[in-house]
Amino acid sequence: MNLTWGGSEARTIRLAALWIGVAVLSTLAAAVAPIATFVLMISAFGLPHVLYELRYVDERFSARAPRVALGLIGALVGTIALARIGHGAHLIPGDVLLWLELTLGAALAFTGAYFMRKNRVLGAVIGCAFALGAAFQPIATFLIWAWIHNLTPLGFVAEITQGEERRRWLIMLSIPFFVLPAVVATGVFHEAAAALVGSSLQGLSVFGAGDRPLLSFLPPGSSDLHLFSAAVVAQSMHYVAVIVLLPQLLTMQQGGERRTIVPWPSWPVFAIAVAAIAALAFGIYAVSYTDARAAYGVAAAIHAWIELPILLLALGQGFTSARR
Repeated sequence: MNLTWGGSEARTIRLAALWIGVAVLSTLAAAVAPIATFVLMISAFGLPHVLYELRYVDERFSARAPRVALGLIGALVGTIALARIGHGAHLIPGDVLLWLELTLGAALAFTGAYFMRKNRVLGAVIGCAFALGAAFQPIATFLIWAWIHNLTPLGFVAEITQGEERRRWLIMLSIPFFVLPAVVATGVFHEAAAALVGSSLQGLSVFGAGDRPLLSFLPPGSSDLHLFSAAVVAQSMHYVAVIVLLPQLLTMQQGGERRTIVPWPSWPVFAIAVAAIAALAFGIYAVSYTDARAAYGVAAAIHAWIELPILLLALGQGFTSARR
């Protein structure tokens, strides 16, 4: 099976051009104004990428997942979403939310480990790591998970591809996901940007967000813009992979009807609907970043925590019709 490399050269060229364009644009923007870039990026593409990934997971895995596993995952993720809502309503303190979410994350990892047919020890180790992190270093554990989350498209690509094609994809994606953010973290692009346009924009924020976006990837009190910019670049690569690459791989790999939990519309209709939702979300961010970010946090938690047991099940051949 060949999804793109030999099957559609023109499509591969267009996809490569898109990756290069987004990589260049996000690197330049993150070097000049990293905080403003993050706010604008999450405002425009945060919710769309959640919707695209939820559809991908539903179409790719729901029909092959054990019913009991889906029920447990749904209950645990739903509890995390309710906790986020409770925090937004000022019913659950932030430190309690952090502990509760990581504890439920550990339960999700253990759920994935239970239904894995291979590599169960790895699933159990990850579950223990979340449990220990919740007990002793919740902030550090949460930030590590935030960074790792940007890399999850690599797991989905590895799951849906095989052999030589998988190797080629992972080698190609290692550049925007690993090499480029690592170079950005050195600060070389920031120095070049400061020499050309000055450094006054590097602390610029928009929509009244201030420097709160730094807490998405940095511990409280830290203002390392180089490291934050690296995370912004990795997140932009995450968005491109989820919104563009994964649907293409899914469409070319699986033909015909698929049993799903949600009755999704056709991809063109879905894209139009998501674009309309994105425009509305962007307007809400512009009016009140705090409220919009709190609402988005619920959706983001759902899609981020679903990834953990799904990828563990994929790694451990926990799905029916698992690839050899």
